[in-house]
Amino acid sequence: MKPKIAAGILAVVGIVAMANPGILGVRAGQDDSTDLKTHTATGCLMKSPVTNTYTITDENGKLWDLRSDSVPLNAHVGHTVTVSGTIPKQPKDSTDTSPQNHLVVTKLEMVRDSCKQP
Repeated sequence: MKPKIAAGILAVVGIVAMANPGILGVRAGQDDSTDLKTHTATGCLMKSPVTNTYTITDENGKLWDLRSDSVPLNAHVGHTVTVSGTIPKQPKDSTDTSPQNHLVVTKLEMVRDSCKQP
């Protein structure tokens, strides 16, 4: 193949890849440290003894460990809420085999301004 044609093809492929990163199997802004699927839980929001950490037990009895840099969780302690967010991925060298229950909250909707605390 002539060098000018090969360079032209590479330039076109590069432009297409930059315009549509998904074409090469890469998502723009993708962070490998989180599960991009959104998870939702509804229950009574409680303050955890760990600083800036909260908990909620959903309607299936699963206890979620909640954190957020963008949603003011403290203002809703003692309320029944629905939270949505992503689960941080386990480090590759982690030996923890327990189910993931950590949720980085990106959205909170108040259901009731009170709840029964477990």
